Amino acid sequence: MKFVEVFIKNNISKIDILYTYSTDFDLKPGMRVLVPFGKGNSTKVAMVLKVLNSCDNEYRIKKVLRQIDYEPILTDDLIQLGFYMHERYLTSFNQSFAPIMPPGDFKKVRTKFKIISKEGLSKEDILKLYDLENQSKNFISKMLELKKIKTEVIVDTESGVKTQIFIELDENYLDKISKGNFKITDKQSMVIKYLSKNGSVKQSDLLADLKISNSPVKSLQIKNLIKLVDREVYRDLREFKEYRAHILNVEQLNAVEGVLSTNKTVSLLHGMTGSGKTEVYLKLAENIVKENGQVIMLVPEIGLTPQMIERFLGRFKDRVAVIHSKLSRGERYDAWRKIKNSEVDIVVGARSAVFAPFENLKLIIIDEEHDNSYRFHSGLRYDTIEIAKKRMELLKGKVVLGSATPDVTSYYKAKEGKYNLLTLNKRAVTGAKLPEIGIVDMREELLNGNISIFSESLKRKLENTMNQNKQAILFLNRRGFSHFISCRSCGHVINCDNCDISMTYHKSINRLRCHYCGETKPVPKVCPNCGSKYIKQFGIGTQKVEEECQKLFPDKKIIRMDRDTTTKKDSYESFYGMMKNGEADILIGTQMLAKGLDFENVTLVGVIAADLSLHISDYKAEESTFDLLTQVAGRAGRSVDQGYVVVQTYSPDNYSIKYSANSNYGEFYNKEIENRKLYGYPPFVEMINIYFSSEVNLSLEKFANEILMDIGSKIVGYEVQYSRIIAMPKIQNVHKVKFTLKVGPESIDELSKQIKRVLDEHKNESERLNIYIDVEFKR
Repeated sequence: MKFVEVFIKNNISKIDILYTYSTDFDLKPGMRVLVPFGKGNSTKVAMVLKVLNSCDNEYRIKKVLRQIDYEPILTDDLIQLGFYMHERYLTSFNQSFAPIMPPGDFKKVRTKFKIISKEGLSKEDILKLYDLENQSKNFISKMLELKKIKTEVIVDTESGVKTQIFIELDENYLDKISKGNFKITDKQSMVIKYLSKNGSVKQSDLLADLKISNSPVKSLQIKNLIKLVDREVYRDLREFKEYRAHILNVEQLNAVEGVLSTNKTVSLLHGMTGSGKTEVYLKLAENIVKENGQVIMLVPEIGLTPQMIERFLGRFKDRVAVIHSKLSRGERYDAWRKIKNSEVDIVVGARSAVFAPFENLKLIIIDEEHDNSYRFHSGLRYDTIEIAKKRMELLKGKVVLGSATPDVTSYYKAKEGKYNLLTLNKRAVTGAKLPEIGIVDMREELLNGNISIFSESLKRKLENTMNQNKQAILFLNRRGFSHFISCRSCGHVINCDNCDISMTYHKSINRLRCHYCGETKPVPKVCPNCGSKYIKQFGIGTQKVEEECQKLFPDKKIIRMDRDTTTKKDSYESFYGMMKNGEADILIGTQMLAKGLDFENVTLVGVIAADLSLHISDYKAEESTFDLLTQVAGRAGRSVDQGYVVVQTYSPDNYSIKYSANSNYGEFYNKEIENRKLYGYPPFVEMINIYFSSEVNLSLEKFANEILMDIGSKIVGYEVQYSRIIAMPKIQNVHKVKFTLKVGPESIDELSKQIKRVLDEHKNESERLNIYIDVEFKR
């Protein structure tokens, strides 16, 4: 007898544990079983995560009732990733294993068998293959072992399986025509010839290609010369235009060879904007697929996927699946099944695609790897890059991180020799030049009487661009208003005296607060630097920019791409198509415009207010600003036409803005890494935020302080810095406080263990007090 530890999906923290059962079945991790659960022994579907030879459990162990799957529906590497997330991020089993499960309800996954070979089998066994539902488990297991059949996964959903009518010729149609006493019309003959050439085809395609009505088809069906078959099809049937392989330059060829030949798991591809990183990705994918491997291609924003999908589909046709949040439920199920059943070799998608259930995964490519949407945050309980790295370590594959502005921590690891560093230093298109970048000091604009959101320089260049029938992009670093206080006369921003981070305005207490150390200050009535009364909360919205553009260019097509205008399923594809096809003149938007988009007719980019990202309350504010400005500047002049970029700012002397104007990542990195070391930020430390929230309990600070003191009492042999308890703004009637811990990277695992231990000890108390605890890791 053996024992298994199983996962039962639930959202109740009290029963969020693995359960042990005994079994007589030959089970493997990743199989589903039926088990008795709870006092009433209700039957539950559970996922086997571990198989044990012995068990020391002091309680009476219940027995597995039934084995559901013949083969695992989860791969070993995904199961190991679930355990890794549970330990690394202190997440519940439910949070850790939910991302790796089939979409929807894993209880509704079923399998069917597909015959792949009859060679060497007796006639009796071949007949059994066509009646597997009535065969013994031993026979089915034997056929699986001999690779005569394989399992295919189906997910029963509310959407159901999509079907379409296909038409095919009857096997004996020629005999029936020669012996039949009926006339074949010209149009019926056209149908027969079309089917004999193309085989089984969709009815809609046949009617469209032959430009006929359904009448000849009906007549042929009555004569039993053709059959109409209701056949399952996938929902995501995108049309694709061939995207031919480009001839790679020497730098690109060296990058491809560098990835394939290195013995390091992670390669960092640092390529300037327009240097042809996507062509490197495509060539790498081509090499992996030729060797029967599989590839995951990740992009940070759904707004990037139309272009990446277009190129990968154009190169690899129907061997590509797509995964992102805008897919319908049915499309997501179909994509998962295609991947699981090895019907595709490549997945293109946003961060959740890192868990694509490939059987022979060899490469994960992460484009724009610097983007914060990959990192651990409140809506994402894992770090995508860490997960990709861990998965490829398990599978002995490779990870490629690509960016024109690599994450400072990633670049530090490359400089330290932990990652393989590869560079692309010139633009891929012959004759393409870097855009000319001009920085406009908005303080001088104000002194000259210009209170418009457009500087005179940007206005002139917009007019010239429109007169030349070229396109422009106007970019806002953030959507809406920021919560920092700045002076419009001199550009001074109110920073924390302790942390060199901008302070955040809290309306409820009418004070400024530092979100790192908790220090507060009153809101100044005049600028402490120059005495000006023009000091206030800083911000501007995309709608305001759109309105001003319409006034200046009433005859031009202006489109706005932000969270409000991209709620529909195909919004991104629509905006992308309008710009690519020249149907829009000016595109206005936020961060999603900064990365990856390639429009050869865009010759002007205007950054309306660089300060919006520069003074957010985050130690990565300078890095985010440099990234955004460099990336958005790269959207101009992608072809042979000269590109121009106008950056409007109240802080023209800030190093992130100065170095972005020259696309000088090296100098920016040197300055930023110096500051990180001086103030104690990653990569020199790891940061952990622990949040406490409740709708009803107002004694959060007292409880948080107890947790902090308990963690402190367990720290021995290494140093941990901590902040005071910081009260956060109340949102949707939820009260929240937090504290931050800083520790050296070498001690993060030990600190995580102690945090987990303390939180486990206080679990009953937090549930009694209705306090929710959340742990966030900052990289």
